[in-house]
Amino acid sequence: MHVSVMIPTYRRPKDLERCLNALGDQCRAADEIIVVARRDDLETHDVLNGDAATSLPLRVVIVDLPGLVTAMNLGLDAADGDILAITDDDSAPFPDWLQRIEQAFQKDRTLAGVGGRDFIRQNGTLLDDSVRLVGQVLWYGKIIANHHLRTDKAQFVDLLKGVNGAYRLSVLKEIGFDRRLRGRGAQWHWELSLGLSLHQRNWCLLYDPEIRVNHYPGNLFDDRSRDVYNSEEVRNRSHNETLVLLGYLPSINRMVFLTWAILVGTSESYGMVQMLRYVPREKKQALAKFRDNLHGRYTGVRSWLRH
Repeated sequence: MHVSVMIPTYRRPKDLERCLNALGDQCRAADEIIVVARRDDLETHDVLNGDAATSLPLRVVIVDLPGLVTAMNLGLDAADGDILAITDDDSAPFPDWLQRIEQAFQKDRTLAGVGGRDFIRQNGTLLDDSVRLVGQVLWYGKIIANHHLRTDKAQFVDLLKGVNGAYRLSVLKEIGFDRRLRGRGAQWHWELSLGLSLHQRNWCLLYDPEIRVNHYPGNLFDDRSRDVYNSEEVRNRSHNETLVLLGYLPSINRMVFLTWAILVGTSESYGMVQMLRYVPREKKQALAKFRDNLHGRYTGVRSWLRH
């Protein structure tokens, strides 16, 4: 099998260098490493011309427009071979990462994608809670991620995480990455859109906790932030989730999803119950999150009807 790796990157030169070093230490070397970078990101280009990249089968794809989806589609167009493994610039794959990915695809021809766990440390402590379900969409639209937590068994899933997923390239080229998704940075729910599109075509996705990367969540740019509330980000996230799920769920489940999303919601996209839960601590910001979630749901419905 010919295995390519794709890394979209933006303004994280030190993270990218660590990632490239990890890819250079793979037991099963990549046949091709595609790095998609902005033209004006000069520090990143210094890394790509430096020692970390010297011995790697590197291809650099230039993107001039913001947005992860645009970058990944350009990388996808440039990719060759059988398998495309995707990771983030702020990751460091384990040495057996590509070896295990290749073995999974060789073992099961029904797989369109395979991925695994990303180890995240918060203030130096590994997030290591034990969970039963990973990467599932419940019947009423709630998404259970948990890809970074501990589970003992491999399982078939509805979606893989962007930092640790690999796909059959021929299938991926047929579908592409969803250009309808909103956002100027790392567009929310592209993994959900891809996973559910593959399910609709009767392909399987496998989560194997032994396919591992270390994940060091880096700085976010454009319309995303880890520390400061961003109204545009919340609206885009709710829009994208709504658009994707309405295109996947059966008709009755769509109505249940919208009702649940507006009345209850999640800790990231507040419905009324979540808003009331967080008002004592967040005051006006909780109201803003609820308002922005409603706005995103509304625009998501409109986008779904239009498409």
